Amino acid sequence: ISDNNKPSKPPIIIGFGLAGVTLAWQFYFQKRNFLVYDSGVNHSTRTAAGLVNPIVFKRLTKSWNADILMPHAENFYTQIEKKLHVKLLSRKNIYSVFSSVEDENNWSVKEGDDRYKNFMRQSEILPIENVQMPYGLGKVNTFGNLDTNLFLNASKEFFLKNNVPFINPRFDYDDVLKHQNQTFIFCEGFDVLNNPYFNYLPFKPSHGETLIIETDELKFDEVLSKNMFVLPLGNNRFKIGATYNWDLKEPITTELGKTEIIEKFENFIDCNYTIISHHAGIRPTI
Repeated sequence: ISDNNKPSKPPIIIGFGLAGVTLAWQFYFQKRNFLVYDSGVNHSTRTAAGLVNPIVFKRLTKSWNADILMPHAENFYTQIEKKLHVKLLSRKNIYSVFSSVEDENNWSVKEGDDRYKNFMRQSEILPIENVQMPYGLGKVNTFGNLDTNLFLNASKEFFLKNNVPFINPRFDYDDVLKHQNQTFIFCEGFDVLNNPYFNYLPFKPSHGETLIIETDELKFDEVLSKNMFVLPLGNNRFKIGATYNWDLKEPITTELGKTEIIEKFENFIDCNYTIISHHAGIRPTI
């Protein structure tokens, strides 16, 4: 770092998943030069459904700083949509399918709390064929989900056209010691466990799996949630999941994960479907 507290060389972003691409856009909007190490390994971001959910369903609490971050996130992604001329946000709300009268009552209590009025609504019973919902639904007001793969791909294409250097090989940690006056910013997801400078951090990666299915028997265009998510993708396809496994350390698909997703799905949705693809990633959770 130079005397004026500004790096003498452009900062280097290591990793181009959700964190890396978001940081890249911040640098771009600030008119700062930067470069990116992108090995192409973004298992968590590319597997994720990209749901933007201000409510933690397990405890019916608001996500951290939801009142501040939700409008900021919407403005951020909308600004990038205009810059890239693509549609990144689905603009779908999330409907929580109640499992019991207790679920319905708990939702009603929170819905009557002014702190939650911007996000939670008791939903009317939607005429969704094939979906079992005897206790009703709760509606979460949100701007839907982010197309994470399109976000990464379109952003990289844009930055390359604007002369941002992208380096493909995996980053060599020894380079940190070789280069003076250089800022390195690690956005590695669960790969931070292999980073000699930050592997002491208390990450506990969580392996997750999703399925893409196809069916012409489900006719709805919002997100459903009941111990899993069902996300419409268009053209009769849906992304469903996800699992949580704290033991697997590689982003591999498993028959156990596939079976778990199918059992949860068939627990409240009755339809014929075909499995199109099976995906896995590892979340950088703590």
